[in-house]
Amino acid sequence: MIKITKDNFVWLDVTKQCVSQVKTKELFDAQVLYEVFEDESESLIEDPVLVKYAIQRGSRICIEVGKLPKKYQPKKVWDGTDKELIDGHWFVKMANILNIKNEDN
Repeated sequence: MIKITKDNFVWLDVTKQCVSQVKTKELFDAQVLYEVFEDESESLIEDPVLVKYAIQRGSRICIEVGKLPKKYQPKKVWDGTDKELIDGHWFVKMANILNIKNEDN
């Protein structure tokens, strides 16, 4: 799952994949893992054993993806549609998108 923080930083949330020690170790060996706290601050995880404690604290285990542009807006095809940002995901009424595409033709 993708997590976008208030400062437009994008994280790949791998918390669900860290349920077993084996999978956690595989992720830790392949990627740099971060604990992303409820207040959206983060901390580098330096040992795979710490992942279990981070999850117990209610934090997310994430891999950094990158930063969105400062003026990030949904795609122009969404102009004139009812849209809503929920937990870092944009939701758009499909009927609105289809109407806009039909008007362009």
